[in-house]
Amino acid sequence: MATVHLHIGAFKTGTSFIQAVLMNGREELADLGVLWPGRDWQSVVQGVQGLRDNRKVPYEKWSDLVNEIDRWHGDSAIISMEFLSLLSDDQVAACVQSLDKHRIKVILTARDLGRQIPAQWQESVQNSSSWKYRDYVDGLTSMAPATNRFGRHFWGKQDFAAILKPWTKVLPAEDVVVVTVPPSGAPKGLLWERFCESVGIPPEQFDSSIRANESLGAASAEVMRYVSAAAEDAKISDATKRNLKKVVSKDILASHKSEEPTLLLPPEYEEWTTKRSRTMIDDIAALHPTVVGDLEDLMPVYAPERANTTTDPSAIATEQLMEAAAYGILGMSKKASRRAAKRKGRDAAAGGAASAPATSSGRWSLRRGRS
Repeated sequence: MATVHLHIGAFKTGTSFIQAVLMNGREELADLGVLWPGRDWQSVVQGVQGLRDNRKVPYEKWSDLVNEIDRWHGDSAIISMEFLSLLSDDQVAACVQSLDKHRIKVILTARDLGRQIPAQWQESVQNSSSWKYRDYVDGLTSMAPATNRFGRHFWGKQDFAAILKPWTKVLPAEDVVVVTVPPSGAPKGLLWERFCESVGIPPEQFDSSIRANESLGAASAEVMRYVSAAAEDAKISDATKRNLKKVVSKDILASHKSEEPTLLLPPEYEEWTTKRSRTMIDDIAALHPTVVGDLEDLMPVYAPERANTTTDPSAIATEQLMEAAAYGILGMSKKASRRAAKRKGRDAAAGGAASAPATSSGRWSLRRGRS
């Protein structure tokens, strides 16, 4: 019997960083008797999608991960994937049942609302939404957030107690763990140390200098909102949407962050956010989970508006938006040139001619996006 650590999210709480360190350290984990199952990251993603009754991905994808854990002779295994935080009560029960040969510990990383709100909006515009930031914040802080798309989008991913409750119904409280993301200004590496404490591995044996899924600067986020609006009109394919997110946004524009304003929570929402944060802390404490860190870390600390910050991306000067867009276009051009050079080299080595580039007759109608 192994202990299976299920790191279920939440979204935008350092999960991509933790996953990158774990995947990069698979050999170190194995030496410690810890399994990271699956051939690659896609195996983990599809496994969890299969558990969610996804029509495109069969349950057998989850069974593949479980079977690998069943064959493992070490002491523990780790599965980290944010989609686990979206499971229904029945899906949680099915997950626990499938791992009934093992002890299950569920880990939720949680971060304060003051940082989560801007981060989740940024992620939404990278995922093809064209919502204005102020409209998004208005919706999720309204009296009835479940009645609007902004509230449903945010709280479906960020209501930490609601995410944990299905697991507390089938697991003892000591096997439900909350790891709090340290506040801004905390020592570098503290989140990794806390996660390692939750799964019982030595943090110093892993390369935690990896950077993954960095947030965007406010100008780049606003540019991606424009792109999302254009993509709606162009009716682009899912593959193109993934390329916009993973290449244009995550790979290229994220590296321009230091040159752009940082997005902050608008000050008029601070009182509401403080009250809601206290309620969230109380709701988590009522579940009696094991806490690594301090639940008080979930109380936001508001940075004062200062130079190179903004609370309204739609008010950013056009020159700054153009600079971010130009940086993205240049980055895409460089990548396209490198791909073309590689393709030309392969064709030359094979003795064949390079294929003609694909063309498109589609027309984009770029506009400021929809509220």
